[in-house]
Amino acid sequence: MSQQGNNIDYKEVLRKEMRKKRDSLTMDQICEQSNRCLDQLKGLLEFQKAEWIYSYMAIGSEVDTILMISEFIRMGKQVAVPKVEKDVIVFYEIQSIKDCKPGLFGILEPVSYKAPAEDPGLILLPGLAFDKAGNRLGYGGGYYDKYLKAHPDFSSVALAFELQLLDDVPCEKHDKQVEYIVTPDRIIKC
Repeated sequence: MSQQGNNIDYKEVLRKEMRKKRDSLTMDQICEQSNRCLDQLKGLLEFQKAEWIYSYMAIGSEVDTILMISEFIRMGKQVAVPKVEKDVIVFYEIQSIKDCKPGLFGILEPVSYKAPAEDPGLILLPGLAFDKAGNRLGYGGGYYDKYLKAHPDFSSVALAFELQLLDDVPCEKHDKQVEYIVTPDRIIKC
């Protein structure tokens, strides 16, 4: 089997392992640690300067962005959230979480008919595992890698629990590294 084939197999095993690890957190732990991530994020200069925040919509045991989004809007930030369209993600501005409904995979999506948001900003990324070099193990669809490649002027921040940090995350040529990892305890510049 080729090296790339081995890497793909390893990524799948690692995805299952990391999802199980993250799923071991209780809802109270997720809520408390997500609030601490928000506090860390607010201290990041790139966040403070950004007019636009492009945020994923949390599902399951991910760092919870739902309450964060409401806080971003309250702070006067313009917020856009993703919708999958023809195998790519497109971000649409929302004024409230109420502007969203369950879409692909049960993830909340915007129901906006406005043109997609395209102004440079700060993008918040989900994932299963991260390393200090900025490598990110996503869910295997490549949606965010494609988006980051098409928007190189966006600042990128992964939100993660400490248990999601590894010494080394496998990556391939098409994978895009993140600039920062924000955890409940620290900000890592990659």
